[in-house]
Order: sequence, then structure tokens, then C-alpha cells
Amino acid sequence: MNPRRLWPRKLRSRLTLWYTAFCALLLLILGATSVLLLDRGLRDNVDASLLAVARVAAESARRPARPGASLEDTLESFFGPALAERFFQLLDPLGRPDPRLPNRRADLPLDLLALRNAALGNETYETVRMPGVAGQMRLLTYPVVVRGRVANLVQVAMPLDSVERARSRFLLILLGLTPLALGGAAAGGWFLARRALAPVDAMVDAARRIEAEDLARRIETTGNQDELDRLAGVLNDMLGRLESSFAAVRQFSADAAHELRTPLTILKGEIEVALHTPRAPEDYRHVLGSALEEVNRLATLVEDLLFLARAEAGTDGLALVPVDLAQVLDDVAPALHALADADGVGFGVAPAQTLWVSGNAPMLFRLIFNLGENAVKYTTPGGDVRLALEREGDEARLDVLDTGDGIAPEDQPRIFDRFYRADPARTRGGTGLGLALARSIAVLHRGWISVESSPGRGTRFSVRLPLALAGAA
Repeated sequence: MNPRRLWPRKLRSRLTLWYTAFCALLLLILGATSVLLLDRGLRDNVDASLLAVARVAAESARRPARPGASLEDTLESFFGPALAERFFQLLDPLGRPDPRLPNRRADLPLDLLALRNAALGNETYETVRMPGVAGQMRLLTYPVVVRGRVANLVQVAMPLDSVERARSRFLLILLGLTPLALGGAAAGGWFLARRALAPVDAMVDAARRIEAEDLARRIETTGNQDELDRLAGVLNDMLGRLESSFAAVRQFSADAAHELRTPLTILKGEIEVALHTPRAPEDYRHVLGSALEEVNRLATLVEDLLFLARAEAGTDGLALVPVDLAQVLDDVAPALHALADADGVGFGVAPAQTLWVSGNAPMLFRLIFNLGENAVKYTTPGGDVRLALEREGDEARLDVLDTGDGIAPEDQPRIFDRFYRADPARTRGGTGLGLALARSIAVLHRGWISVESSPGRGTRFSVRLPLALAGAA
């Protein structure tokens, strides 16, 4: 049988079980300690009683007996005939019966260690067994010192049956109360676990009611700033991020569907017309060329989307090598110059010094081209677009300036979003991914892009990339 199946699945049950087990261990330790202390205390009391009796017997042995009374009568008057008969004897320093009590010998054992201790003036406590006596006996061998020398040995014994009975009663009481204590501990643990986990149950219920289409709901907090309150805060923050992500995904899906619908509709219409209407070979060639343009547009859109997805997931695997950014700018300039000429826009590139960055030349080409194309696209005929590259501290700074209509302040935070167009009424072609791709490329090169723009006063895009280490080139 798998032991895990026997383990409770609910946290409340596990906490109760752990709490009860801890209380059982604590009771075991306390019970064992109490039994040991009780046994030690009872034995200490027995030893104290034996010492008191031995001292009285020693004083009786030192003093002469009353006139007309022997030492035996004196001891019996103190201890009673039964005690003096069975559990008391007076010996000489060598361990032989005292001549004053020739008939008084209780046959108490006397070993060599006790005899040596007595010769040194020290008493000896022992736990022994005697023939004819049930149970153990506590024996004290006590030296009687007269004028600096040992005159006699007093041995006093006492049965330990009272100690055993007291300890047994205590154990029975302890064993009887332990189930009650563990039952109370289990009930208390269950109550405490249920009370402590009640906020967690509330969080679970609230989380179950939150669905992908209703991420605006949040888990209630108590304001106590305890661990559960902080957990609720973390979950609410996560829900906020999920809400933003789901909203972005929905917007992205809608925008992507819109962008894909247009070329697909054009492609479908042209093909259907070509199939249903007899045409000359030149007309079919024209239709196929137009269809190929739309297919290329779709392929470019899909490639751009895949690149953005890989860049955001950090799985692009970009290999960075030393690249002369000024050379890349020179390579881009002819293509941008042709676009500007076609739109009647002036174009120029300021002379630039050699600046080495760690990057990928084709991607940097695309970064500069996208920014330049965007500037040309939104600059009215007769306007100007200028590119400038310079060093700024440990960074290379590329500025793309245009004299277009500018970007409204409320649109500037979103211009790097996918498919976002600040002016939907202006249909200048493209997929709406150019600036998003430029920002992703800059981030992959450990750089960033900023924008400065005012309506009617043009726009400046600034790209900052860290320079390569000296000697890397």
C-alpha cells in the first residue's frame, strides 16, 4: 500500500495531525520527565528518612543506656520492635555484630565498598534485595564516629514498595489523562486550523469565480498586512497582469485578423475574377503578379509577428558581433533616399564617425530602415527627413528627424504597440508593425528608443545602443 494514500489530502487535516502529533510528543517528554522527577523525589525522601533514623541510632549508640535498660531496649523504644528486628543492625568497625547487641542481626548485606566508605567517615546508600523480602530495599550504612574514630556501623533499611506504588499510581493517572489531553489537542488544532485557513478558503472561492472573461474582479483583503493579506495582494497583482495580457492578446488578435483579412480578401477577389472571366495571357500575368504581391505582404506580416513573439519570449537566439553602425547607416541610406524621392520628401544623412556596437547587422539595418520609412511615410511632400549618428558617452545615438505633422501627446505612449496607428484616416500602407519591430530590435541589442514630438512641429526618434568594448572590433 502506498503510504501517501494514508496521508490526509486536506491541509486542515494535515495541520491538525501535525499539531496532535506534536502535543503527543510533548506529553510523552513531559510525562517521562515527571515520572523520573517523581521517582527521584520519592527516593530522596526515603534516603532522608534513612539518614534521620541512622543519626538517631548513632546518638543512641554513643550515649550509655538508661540505668536498668540495655542498648537493645533503647533502640526498640525509638524504632519499635518490628523495625529494629528486620531493618536495623549495629556493627563494629570491622562489620561484625556489636557485642552490646549479641542477638540483634538483621542480616543486612555489607559489601567492601560500604565498609571502606565507613572507614573514611562516609555513609553509603544502596538499593539491594534481601531474602524473604518482596521488592527492593534501600540500605544506608552509616559510620558512628566517637572522638575522631569509627566506633560502630549503623545499617538501616527501608522497603521501596511505597515508592513503587506511588509511581504506579502516577503512571496510571498519566495514562488515563493522556487520551483526554490528545483529544482536546486534536479538537483545538482542528479549530485553530479551520480559523487560520478560513481566509484561504475565501481566496479559493473568489479565485474560482474569476474567469478569463472577468479578470477585473479581485480577491478581498483584510488590511491586516499579515501573510495571507500579502498573498491576496500578490494574487491581485497577478490578476492585474493577466487582465492586461488578455486584453493585449484580444486586441492583438483583432488587429491581426483585420490586417490579414484585407490582403486575403484582395487575393481571393482577384483569383475568383480571373477564374470566372476569360482573359488574355497578359491579364492573367497581371493578376498573378498582384496575387504574388499580396502573398509577399502576408509572408512579411507573418514573419514580423513570429519575430516579435520570439523576441518577447527571449528565444530569438541573436548572435551579437562587433558592427560598425556608421557603415550600416550608409547601407540603409540609398533605400531610404529612393523612398523619399518617390514621395517628394527631402532626405539627408549627416556625416558620422565609426561607432562599433555589439549587434546583428541585418537587424540593425531593419531598425534604421523602419524608423526612416516611418518618417518618410508621415512627412508631407516638400518636407525633410534627416538621419544623424553620434557618440554620447558610452552609447551610440541615432536620431531620425522629420518635419511631418507630429504625434499627439496622447498617442505617443502607444505608437510602439503592434498595429497601432496614430491617425487611422491616413492610409499609407504597411502593417503597423514597423515601430514595434524597431523597439524589439533595440531591446535585443540592450538599447532603447525614445520619441519627442509636437503636433505640427515634426518628430524625433532617438535610438541609444551601448558601444562595444574597446578592442572588440
